[in-house]
Amino acid sequence: MDLLSEIVGELRLESVSYFRLELTAPWALRFPPGGRGIHIITRGSCWLEVDGPRPPVALTSGDLLVMPSGRGHVLRDARKPRKAVPIEDLVRSASPGRAVEHGGDGVPTTIVCGQFRFGTLGHPALEALPPVLHLRADEGVGPFVQAHTQCIAAEVSAPAEGAGIVTARLSDVLLVQALRAYLRDVPADERGWLRGLADPQIGRALARMHRNPELDWSVLTLAQEAGMSRAAFSARFTEQMGASPGKYLAEWRMYRAKVRLRSGAALVAEVAAEVGYSSEAAFSHAFKKLVGTSPSAYRDGHREDGRRAGQGDSPRRST
Repeated sequence: MDLLSEIVGELRLESVSYFRLELTAPWALRFPPGGRGIHIITRGSCWLEVDGPRPPVALTSGDLLVMPSGRGHVLRDARKPRKAVPIEDLVRSASPGRAVEHGGDGVPTTIVCGQFRFGTLGHPALEALPPVLHLRADEGVGPFVQAHTQCIAAEVSAPAEGAGIVTARLSDVLLVQALRAYLRDVPADERGWLRGLADPQIGRALARMHRNPELDWSVLTLAQEAGMSRAAFSARFTEQMGASPGKYLAEWRMYRAKVRLRSGAALVAEVAAEVGYSSEAAFSHAFKKLVGTSPSAYRDGHREDGRRAGQGDSPRRST
């Protein structure tokens, strides 16, 4: 299995819900921070403005937006700002199973919106993603993506038995497709996991670290995996990932350790060995330095999270 597939699998999409917006100009909707989501423009056009110093982005029918970091944003009918209605107010007052209608008597726009939640603790992949992944219809999102977005729109417009599992599976596919599209043209100034994954040589080293964090990796052995000299590998890895190979490996090991400790059942010594530490003492020192607390205190403070995670091995999805 390739690293992208492995990481998307690790993200554990736990729940997803969709609703349809039937909008007529003038309109503006505010989506609060914290909610990761998908927007599929199925009719008309609109503008997206993301919180922060970013210019508005024009959207048109067939465009797909993935908002992986939960950044607050506004969708509106025109480039010019106008007072936005909180989306939660509209959804709360809408009839179950019916489209959310809003706006004046102007040009119509239809948007299918999805909200999703991952059951994975702060995965580095999520932290590395940009606030918006925009697949444009006019830049050839491809028939495969178009077919999946159309299927989701159809399921949301006329839900039938099994609609929840259908939209959940399609959402998994759309997330992978959005990441694939982004990897094909990663911005030159991008740093982090996606940039490294787009580089075949750095990607090979990343795959080995992710799959076998318990091995005694050195910069030299990682460089050999990448087919590069030690100096060239270290420089390119640091430039693309924004961290040295050693720092990235330590952070990945601590992430894997936190996942295991949150299960509530693992012994600290077992976790230490699983993530590449020869002694419990060395692991505890490194863990406290990076996480700010001891492994045992972290485990004991997250036992309830671990029980919920164990119950969620079969992801729960809903529409």
